[in-house]
Parts: sequence; structure tokens; C-alpha cells
Amino acid sequence: MITKQKSVINKILEKTNRPLSREEILLKGRKRLPHLGAATVDRFIKEMRQSFELVGLSFPGQPTRFELPADKEHPHFICRVCEKVFDLDIPMRLPSVNLPEGFDVSGGEVVYSGTCPECKD
Repeated sequence: MITKQKSVINKILEKTNRPLSREEILLKGRKRLPHLGAATVDRFIKEMRQSFELVGLSFPGQPTRFELPADKEHPHFICRVCEKVFDLDIPMRLPSVNLPEGFDVSGGEVVYSGTCPECKD
């Protein structure tokens, strides 16, 4: 059974066009459900990650960001001013890599950084 709180969190992730930190999920959730608790958000994140319905993204010096699984690999952009992380909708192919015997590549991460449109103004 999906609770009202979990439904709200899921809708936030569906409608947001970028990965969100736990704190961002909590703040956006509280706009819709003022009494949404941090423990509820933490449980949602844990359950969704365990069932592979939520992807965690880690960047150095940043809190973990979360997004729903994408249909295809895509790069991310980190604003150096506000530190928001954005999805980039550009084609991406992982390069061919010569790895030592026994290694298999299952994914990769391309991250660009700079200034987002909001911070340019």
C-alpha cells in the first residue's frame, strides 16, 4: 500500500527535472504536506533504493542526490554557484575501455560543471 506521503514524494521526483537531495525532497514535500517527517522521507529513499526504483548519485563535496531510473544513460551538470544538479538530455555513449581481465563495465558517469541560468542573472 502506498501512503499519501509516499505518493507525494514520488510525484515530486517524477515532476522535477533534476536529481534532488534528501533535504530538497523534504522541503518540496512539506509544501504539499506540512507535517511530512524526515524519517518518512528517509524510509521512502531506503525502500525505493532497495527495490531499484530510485537511483542515488554521489558527487564529491555534495549530499547524495536522488532521481527515478532513466531510460538511458545521461550526463549531469553541477552549478558551481547554487550547487544544484541537473540532468542533461544529450546523447551519451560510454567509450570503449580496455580493462584488466575479469572487469565488466556496467555504467559510467559524465559530469559537467559551470553556472546554471538562474545563477547567471
